[in-house]
Amino acid sequence: MISFAVPSRGRPKLAARLVDTAQSTADKHVEILFYLNKDDPTLTEYKDLLKDNQYVVGPNQSTCLSWNQMADKAKNDIVMLMGDDVQCQTKGWDTKISEQINQYKSTILMVVPSDGRLKGSGQHEMTEPTLWHDAPLGAAHFAVHKNWINALGYLAPPFFWHFWVDEYTQKVARKINRCLFMPNVVFKAKKIFDATATQVRSNLNIGERDKATWHKVKVRHLNADVACLKKLIEND
Repeated sequence: MISFAVPSRGRPKLAARLVDTAQSTADKHVEILFYLNKDDPTLTEYKDLLKDNQYVVGPNQSTCLSWNQMADKAKNDIVMLMGDDVQCQTKGWDTKISEQINQYKSTILMVVPSDGRLKGSGQHEMTEPTLWHDAPLGAAHFAVHKNWINALGYLAPPFFWHFWVDEYTQKVARKINRCLFMPNVVFKAKKIFDATATQVRSNLNIGERDKATWHKVKVRHLNADVACLKKLIEND
């Protein structure tokens, strides 16, 4: 089974929609874990719409830290890094993703569903799961097994605040030939930016901070992560 790790702020209705579309299209129960901010003015509305075991409330912090805390809390073997603006559209998506990951003895595989926007070379022409070697996929959300998370120590690279997570993880996965694009699984995503969160990111200059971090870590940290995962796939 699969768990979602989902930071959310100021968008309780989108969070509820994610829960509804995920559960109604999955073959099995999906554990969905939201990280909510205790200073969020809409916190009460979240609590009204979600079950008590679907969220954790804590301080306003980096998105990556929130993703990682929810991944640590997840009870299932496969964890998806998710946004609250996603709508799961493919019936049996959880079975399709699980089958791809579990075909490997090591379970080391990054699965990237289509987000419905299909940006990037050749993505619009594909219909079947394909190991991806080209430029970064447009979709930001992905699934990995806890063996991946435990090996690296994180779901989302903790040296980032919010941005570059998908591109970094895809680059690691491509270097070990384990980045699987699944155009047959659609998680429709439309970027909807909460005004307060956007202002906070602007004030903290998070975009530039993460961009500078990317240029500093993409060689040393990336190579270390690649080497770590390569050891795990030697006997696949």
